[in-house]
Amino acid sequence: MLRKCVVCILFSFCLIPSIYSQDNSVLDKQLSVRFSDVTIPAALKIITKVTEVNFTYNPKILPLTKIRSSYYSASLNEILTDLFELENLFFKEVNGNIVILKRRLTNKIITGQVIDEATKVPLQYANVFIDNSSFGVATDLDGNFRIENVPDIRAQLVVSFVGYRPKQVPISVDDLTNQLVIELEPIARNLATITVVAPKKSKRSKEERALLKRFKIDFLGRSAYSKDCKILNPYVLSFESLNDSTTGYNATASDLIEVENKATGYRISFKLDEFKYENGIVTKKGQSQFTELDPRSRKQNKRWGDARKLAYYGSDIHFLNSLLLNQLQAEGFKVNIVRYDSANFEFTSPLNPPDLTEIFSVESTSHLFQYQLKAKFDIEITYTKEYEIEEYVKLYRTKSKNGNFRYTDQKSRSSIILSDNQKLQSYRETGIDISSVPLYQKTVVSFNNRTPIVSIPGYFNNINDVVYLGWWAWGGFSERLPLNYRPPN
Repeated sequence: MLRKCVVCILFSFCLIPSIYSQDNSVLDKQLSVRFSDVTIPAALKIITKVTEVNFTYNPKILPLTKIRSSYYSASLNEILTDLFELENLFFKEVNGNIVILKRRLTNKIITGQVIDEATKVPLQYANVFIDNSSFGVATDLDGNFRIENVPDIRAQLVVSFVGYRPKQVPISVDDLTNQLVIELEPIARNLATITVVAPKKSKRSKEERALLKRFKIDFLGRSAYSKDCKILNPYVLSFESLNDSTTGYNATASDLIEVENKATGYRISFKLDEFKYENGIVTKKGQSQFTELDPRSRKQNKRWGDARKLAYYGSDIHFLNSLLLNQLQAEGFKVNIVRYDSANFEFTSPLNPPDLTEIFSVESTSHLFQYQLKAKFDIEITYTKEYEIEEYVKLYRTKSKNGNFRYTDQKSRSSIILSDNQKLQSYRETGIDISSVPLYQKTVVSFNNRTPIVSIPGYFNNINDVVYLGWWAWGGFSERLPLNYRPPN
């Protein structure tokens, strides 16, 4: 026992100098190495043989995922970052050795029981999950559930069971100490009359097929990710054209919509509460449960990780998190006011945006991780670290009857910075071909409610409070991520 204590004390003292002294770090060593279907422990042995750098770790924390990668003149830091990025592991240098550790998860737990509202009988195998996340379980034989490693968030706990009305329960880390008892209401059934209905035709009408095709675009989005997105059970969908519109329609679903997204590596079960397309605007309400797909290879796993990062940066979740943490500028966001010109059917915004405090304010509420946004105007959000893509330009950068652009700022979408550091104050004055000008990603947020509630981790509590136009509407469902996702580092 004494020997173990001495070892622990020595290890603690050795750890301190490495934090402050990184000169001549072994992590800077350059090497070329190829891994061909080897596990991570085997890969570390190969690295030790090449570099003479030793690794310290608990064998139980290393996954046995097979690696097939090649590195040429790469630093040891780059190689280890690539190997561990998606494995919930991290590393640090301690006196010339590399210590590998598992990332610490939270100790927050949600526990409870799901019962019948009338009889109080426990409901077995009910589905319990945190909305828009990958956290979810089924109840056991006694109706009990336990969700572990819950992040510091305020969210909705969704409970569903066949034959009962689904229920949403607001949860926050400040009230996880109590055992939840969730009562579900049975759906009333009239057993007095039995009507025999002819089976539905397996083939849809021409109009239904056309609406299904449109729904896939309006629901999944138009980004490159949508091409790798598939609705696995389209037969649960029904459509109805709006009487007062030539293009508007409603969509309903008799069961969960199952979506497989091979671009980001998720399977999403979506309970559709409302879907309407009217006057070019999509209204969509529902709850999502994310499940990670199993990658076929480490290369695919890395590709999914890269795709998730790309989807996160510049998204509404990224923007709202940056707003609540007071990091908008550092994260690459600019905010301007925007007004709709009903005469010309276009949005306009001033070339010189007012100060952020004149556009909106953010105030705390009585609930942890919940805030109130007080907006004085509709806003235009510019993400200055990514540009619009070609497909988006073709669809949205079309001219209005005034020769300006339909989507936003009739003068110049604020100001456009060119590669030669010059600014365009007006498209029409310069006379250049607009299609050749790269523009930053822009979104218009129109507020149905000027004082919406916003919660960490980055979402509007009532999605009906806002309408997205532009870039955030372009990505659609195919670029949605679970709220508990955070990019590495």
